[in-house]
Amino acid sequence: MAGGGELKLLGMWASPYVTRVKLALHLKGLTYEYVEEDLGNKSELFLASNPVHKTVPVLIHNGKPICESLTILQYIDEAFAGTGPSLLPADPYERAVARFWAAYVEDKLLAPWRMAFRVKTDEERAEWMKQTVAAVDTLEGGLRECSKGKPFFGGDSIGLVDVLLGAVSSWVRGAEQLSGHVLFDAEKAPLLAALMERFGELDAAREVMQDVDSLVEYAKMILARASAAEPPSKLATSGYSCRKEEENSTSRHKQSTAIDWAMADETGTNDGAEGNKPELTLLGYWSSPFAMRARIALNLKRLPYEYIEEVGLFDGKSDLLLASNPVKKKIPVLIHNGNPIPESQIIVQYLDEAFPDTTPRFLPDSDKHARAAARFWAAYVDDVLLAAWGPVYAGRTREERAEAALRAVAAMETLELAFVECSKGEAFFGGDGVGLVDIVLGGFLGWLDSSEAMCGVKVVDAAKTPLLAAWAERFRALDGVSEVIPGVERLVEYSLMRRARLGLPLLPPVELEQHQ
Repeated sequence: MAGGGELKLLGMWASPYVTRVKLALHLKGLTYEYVEEDLGNKSELFLASNPVHKTVPVLIHNGKPICESLTILQYIDEAFAGTGPSLLPADPYERAVARFWAAYVEDKLLAPWRMAFRVKTDEERAEWMKQTVAAVDTLEGGLRECSKGKPFFGGDSIGLVDVLLGAVSSWVRGAEQLSGHVLFDAEKAPLLAALMERFGELDAAREVMQDVDSLVEYAKMILARASAAEPPSKLATSGYSCRKEEENSTSRHKQSTAIDWAMADETGTNDGAEGNKPELTLLGYWSSPFAMRARIALNLKRLPYEYIEEVGLFDGKSDLLLASNPVKKKIPVLIHNGNPIPESQIIVQYLDEAFPDTTPRFLPDSDKHARAAARFWAAYVDDVLLAAWGPVYAGRTREERAEAALRAVAAMETLELAFVECSKGEAFFGGDGVGLVDIVLGGFLGWLDSSEAMCGVKVVDAAKTPLLAAWAERFRALDGVSEVIPGVERLVEYSLMRRARLGLPLLPPVELEQHQ
């Protein structure tokens, strides 16, 4: 296998997230040292390499750690661009499509599938399996569209989405033995079933995939240990449940049910103006921090675009939105020369790749490790901070809201350390210019500021996170940002209106006059 500097992978044999990284390294033909971690007695190297999540996998390249499997896969593809097959296509739009389906596999397929084996009642299990089956049906259509009749999501060769699906193939067969459920049924999902068969025939898969019988025995052992504490659900504490990445994708799912209806799933009936349109059109909603991210990125790059305000969840989804994002039916959606790109972080990265001559650059061009670090912390904002903050908006009691705000404060304290690491003494996470993490966190600032009015807890607190408080002031003042982030009073009033429409306790704001 080829070299490329010192590569060391810290993993645990049963983890499908570790399997993803092994597959990518083997597909690229890269030589690496594998270190098996005992997750019950974590090594000093492991804890030092991933102090935030303390989870596998961790790839160490020339002494620098890269954490979280999706971030690692993209790092491998970029750091070793001239070696082996590319996991992501060269075309920016096709890259965005691949990232969209990769996120779909994480959030809509694997998250409910895992939950189906964790819950205690048949009713709960049936509901999670219903979501899983629906995701398989959608993914079958996605494979048909992306493969264009070729063997894989990536076309003729393995791509990012194929690696994510292939990495769970042993667990899929193990779950079938334990529960009798066939995830990719050849009759109902023939393309996916065939893809998994083809994947299993690859040399890289034969090298790294776990033995199914060993996984089954491992799952039974874990379940036996857990049964003394509480009634087990099948695979409830299997090799999946040891990974923070699994918890992250599950928390994203929970977060969506709590706050999508105000912040990520605002839809409407405004089809926009007739006649000639600019090459860029953004579908959004004023209160959505995810739409704010896209607007801020477009404004900072000074790209002309048409903005279409979707008018509200209860008023019906516009034909344009449904046609542009038929899978998730959510905003934001960026339409570029007729091609739709959903999902805010995907949009921001797409703008960097589709308009390479514009500034600022949201991800550094040359420093691949810095790119990986930015993706890691951008994911942290969504997976940890936003998930923690959700009940501030949707909680049923003041106490629940205050507890959520305190969890968000703890996440901000971690982001304070991230700012030191990423900014290197400059003004922004991106250094002397705005980067991906600045936009991802910055789009959420209005809602974070509203926490004090909603539940009496200040999330952006100069006493606890002075660097982030100063950063927030600088970011809000930027041209292209200040006009996008709504004021606290407007957001609080909006949250009260939405809670009333959804039958949630109104919980009037705390000392709102202080935020006038």
